[in-house]
Amino acid sequence: MLQAIRSKTGSIIVKALAGVLILSFAAWGIEDVIGTSASELSVATVGKQEIPPLEFEYELARETQRLRQTFGGQISEEQMLAFGIGNGVLQRMINEQAVSMTSAKMGLRVSDDQVTRSIQGDPTFHGFDNQFSRQRFYEVMRSIGLPEAAYIEQVRNDIANAQLLGSVAAAASAPKKMTEILRAYRYEKRTAETLMIRAEAQPDPGQPTDTQINSIYDAQSQRFTAPEYRTVTYVHLDPTSLADTISVTEEDLQEAYEANAASYIKPEQRTVQQIVVSDEAKVREAGKQLAEGRDFVTVASEVAEMEAAAVDLGTVTREGLLPDLAEAAFAIDEGAVTEPIKSPLGWHIMKAASVDVGLIRTLDEVRDEIREIVGRERAIDALYDISIKFEDEIGGGATLEEAGNTVGFNAKVIRSVDREGNAPSGARAAGLPELASLLPLTFAAEQSIESDLTEVGDRGFFMLRVDNVVAPALRPLDTVRAEVIDAWKATERTKLAETKANEIVKLINAGTDFKTLALPVSDDIEVAGPLTRGSRDAADASVIAQMFELKSNESGIARIGSDYAVVRVTSVQAPGTDEDTPSMTDLDSQLGEEMGRDLAAQILEAMREEVGVSINQRLYDAVIEPGSFDPYAFTGSVPPGQRPQSVM
Repeated sequence: MLQAIRSKTGSIIVKALAGVLILSFAAWGIEDVIGTSASELSVATVGKQEIPPLEFEYELARETQRLRQTFGGQISEEQMLAFGIGNGVLQRMINEQAVSMTSAKMGLRVSDDQVTRSIQGDPTFHGFDNQFSRQRFYEVMRSIGLPEAAYIEQVRNDIANAQLLGSVAAAASAPKKMTEILRAYRYEKRTAETLMIRAEAQPDPGQPTDTQINSIYDAQSQRFTAPEYRTVTYVHLDPTSLADTISVTEEDLQEAYEANAASYIKPEQRTVQQIVVSDEAKVREAGKQLAEGRDFVTVASEVAEMEAAAVDLGTVTREGLLPDLAEAAFAIDEGAVTEPIKSPLGWHIMKAASVDVGLIRTLDEVRDEIREIVGRERAIDALYDISIKFEDEIGGGATLEEAGNTVGFNAKVIRSVDREGNAPSGARAAGLPELASLLPLTFAAEQSIESDLTEVGDRGFFMLRVDNVVAPALRPLDTVRAEVIDAWKATERTKLAETKANEIVKLINAGTDFKTLALPVSDDIEVAGPLTRGSRDAADASVIAQMFELKSNESGIARIGSDYAVVRVTSVQAPGTDEDTPSMTDLDSQLGEEMGRDLAAQILEAMREEVGVSINQRLYDAVIEPGSFDPYAFTGSVPPGQRPQSVM
């Protein structure tokens, strides 16, 4: 619902909600901050209009809530900061303010009738009869926490803004010649034969000289450089370690089973179709035709004059139907139909199109599973108290080892591990736990300083300390000589593959066909296409690029990693009339829209420059940092509750 009206509620509180907030602040004792220090407390200034931090904070909270609903609550505060959500919200508010000011300056006015028509025409506010419903309108306003007056004012502004920018965008159009050229470029299709010449299939180039070894060693030094290694000590507060100390009674199991009954008891469900008519004669006729073997939907259409969509009731449980209908529909076999049934809605014939008998797993069947779940949950709860004590020990000056011993968890050491979790030998580092965030934190932490206590879901918590750091270093040539030789051979084989590919290209361009080459290659020839320049995954990008550089029946080579592909273009097709290729009219309309958006963006930028925009970066940073915004800190004023009382 929120997304459905987003286009009409962009930053709904720019003017109206600001007034509502300021009125409410008086009750909270914040009027002094707004009244005496407004200019100091503006996140941004657009012309002479200010965007107060509380207004920005409200908009940011709404956008955060919307995104969390969209992504199932899986966005943290840190991710919101990293994604730049705050800047996006502020820029949107600035843009809308700049457009509103320009609209007012140009004298654009929107009548009440226009606003009313816009709101009443929005399907979001329509009832079951597809007409505007005031009740529905109120429900939507309540769900998004928005005053009615603020929404109406925003719709008025949106209409004015659309008249201003929309008229500019609508006037844009692409020259016909440009459309023709772009259509030919984007939608031309080509087909090619390709032959892979693999480097690994080339002959052994022999042994390199010392000069060649040194050259590869220097040229590919990064390849022969040892990564950074770190030695880390950590304490893992693991809930599984508390399993033996957790007691789960029979009453606990019964309570957990009942609380999660939906996971263990699945009621019978049926996909049901129905024929419903108003009189008995028609339902008897329908029953007769069904008994003769006629299709259920066809009978519903011809006898009951029902649309196909109305026939299907979907998949339902007994509770999803009227009692009399449910009893009949759930008493028949799959594929069968009921006798005519009388209900307050008319006469019915039901069909059980499919049957899901459901599932019941008794407590005895899932006892061990529930015991494990309850035990794990209680262990995590107990671990929370342990984690607090652990942090208190660290805060009191205890070492990681001492704090771990105090709460019953021993510190462990991982010696010389790289970012990938490997030891210098190349094997997996000994003692590395299955904690996904441990390695990233290890290589972000400062040496000799305990990290923050990190939560890892149902795996508990951990804290670490980096004890030693070995910086990346070029390995001595003597220790990697074999690797250097292998690298030289790989390079030479790639050169041989390129040479062979070029030789084949010369033969093909001289008139020799792939299949008649004096080489056993015909089984390795593949066809790529028809492809456009924008095709993805159908062929390697370098092959597609080469296909559109060559002429028809011309050959060339494309490098794919260490290998080479011989490419011969076999056909070139001009844009056609298939469903994947837009017509000139459609593309002209698309280009016009794109040009209109670009033109509107340029005009919007010009509006911002004309009215003038400034951003208080310090205040912006304070607002977007969770829990850090204190308006009194920016004004030097004292909160009302802390001011001396008057002696009068």
